[in-house]
Amino acid sequence: MIIVLVSVQVFLMSPYRASLTDDSLNGRIIELRESAIVRGSLTLDAIGDYRPNEVLVLINGKPYKLATVFPVDLSLREGDVVEVQLKKGEPPFYVYLSSQKGDIKPDLKNSTVRIEPGITYICAARSKE
Repeated sequence: MIIVLVSVQVFLMSPYRASLTDDSLNGRIIELRESAIVRGSLTLDAIGDYRPNEVLVLINGKPYKLATVFPVDLSLREGDVVEVQLKKGEPPFYVYLSSQKGDIKPDLKNSTVRIEPGITYICAARSKE
């Protein structure tokens, strides 16, 4: 494993680096500290009758945070899918996007999303570019 790591580092210092890190789509060389991963954050807030500890926020189908109180801050990368799971028997309420930061934008179709018992799709994070 160390041999692979050392050989990659030596290869990146050689003249072949330009051909290895060429971004042919944008026509430029990727800088040493530049990332192709787009990141950002969203803040979800709630409207209506909401009881603490009854809502689980899911990112890409995995539990991210048990919402004890709204607003909820979410750190996302491009392509992440945000869903909300409400326990059975709980009254429905609405969730809306209160703020967004970074280079991502949600693909929300409406300004508010009705959350009913079960899993409800909120949005997917897309790149602003």
